[in-house]
Amino acid sequence: MKKITLFLLLFFVAFPAFTDASTVKSIKITETTPVFDEYKKVAVFMKGTSHTIFNESDRFYHTVIGNDEVKFSKKKAVVIKAIPTNWKGSHPVRATTTTSKPVQILERPAVKAKSIGQIQPNMTINVQRIKGNYYPVLIGGKTGYIHKNELAIGPGIPVLMYHDIVSSKTDQNPSTLEVEKFKEQMDYLKKNGWTTITTQQLESWITKKGTLPKKSILITFDDGYKSTIDLAYPILKTNGFKATSFLITSRIDRPSTVSEQDIIRSQDVYSYQNHTHLFHMFNSFTNLSLLQYESELAIFKDFQEANDSIKQILGDDYRVTAHAYPYGKRSLAAIRALKSAGITSAYTIDEGNVFQGDSLFELKRQRIHSTMTIKDFAQKLQGR
Repeated sequence: MKKITLFLLLFFVAFPAFTDASTVKSIKITETTPVFDEYKKVAVFMKGTSHTIFNESDRFYHTVIGNDEVKFSKKKAVVIKAIPTNWKGSHPVRATTTTSKPVQILERPAVKAKSIGQIQPNMTINVQRIKGNYYPVLIGGKTGYIHKNELAIGPGIPVLMYHDIVSSKTDQNPSTLEVEKFKEQMDYLKKNGWTTITTQQLESWITKKGTLPKKSILITFDDGYKSTIDLAYPILKTNGFKATSFLITSRIDRPSTVSEQDIIRSQDVYSYQNHTHLFHMFNSFTNLSLLQYESELAIFKDFQEANDSIKQILGDDYRVTAHAYPYGKRSLAAIRALKSAGITSAYTIDEGNVFQGDSLFELKRQRIHSTMTIKDFAQKLQGR
């Protein structure tokens, strides 16, 4: 289902107290009606139920279920006086329906509560953390409830974030990881049946255009350290793993970073992607990165320079489609610049796993640091 915009998230989730009859439009369902995303039937609204809509076209009213935009026929609804929303969302999780039959959305968290809608089998939606035996879910501007037995909460896809790998620790930087620990973590993934994927595969899965193996994981490295070649590469190759290396392209060929020849020779393991050209900088006085205060045009030029630098090494047909934000900091201008530069997904340093329907330009990662035990590492894989 189509992801709703940040504006709509704020409208429906963050500020429910400010939605009143003068600012929203509501409808009443006159006949039980199917509800669709862009491609297929995803739900049903029951006759007599009321919903808040945020948009309309010639044939359809548009609203939200979970965190996804849906639409239904105008012929099955009439406009009524705007109803107040009662949705209060926080800590969303992704859940998949588990039965072969449609799943009921109830108006109250009770077995005998009235059904206000249904979710189709094998659908994945955003719900809130469980309360008692029920998961709250956004349905047409208000809160519905789905019984816990009807849903399976998935862990999502972990995206691991590494930086420098070292033979032994000589500093207190938690992002610097000993090679023995890195090997232990990769051995754990191999032993437990994990499959490494690319950023393009993950993007396809997020947008529900492709599937992934059950235990899929994306391994990423930031900054293009030389250790990704000297220490990490042999371990990854031995395990048959792939990884993504986000390059600061102005720093290629420095003593501590990868060389052009390193990049060319390691393509069997690494996909090389964008981590800026010159804009990997941070102002400690303002707590802002260049991506937060430079102009959109300047940011675009830097992204394009990074893309071009990688293609000069690997060929014009090489696909640079992913970006990692320096320090995890971004802005709307930076996101627009990424899109203009042909980037189709971007990664933050916000902790958590990735779920279908997530924003492609604010993808979370799991930060791997030197103080972690292998038990801690295993917990990260589950999004904890």
